[in-house]
Amino acid sequence: MRKKTAWTLGLLAAAAMGAAIAAVGPTGPGQFYYYYDANGAVVGYQAIDCYGNRTSWGKFTKNYADGYFICDPDPR
Repeated sequence: MRKKTAWTLGLLAAAAMGAAIAAVGPTGPGQFYYYYDANGAVVGYQAIDCYGNRTSWGKFTKNYADGYFICDPDPR
């Protein structure tokens, strides 16, 4: 009985970690994520623009597409 409980808890923990990793969102400047529902409609958005400003709205799901803005280099 204990082995079954431990196995079940382990699987639940692994599934929770997988979902958390999938919906992490952008990690650096110039990156964006669009999140979709099961029908393919956009339900959320996250981005970090080229200046490091964060923007987000909606629901974050496991179904997403990511991309990058074209950021001009610093002209200094």
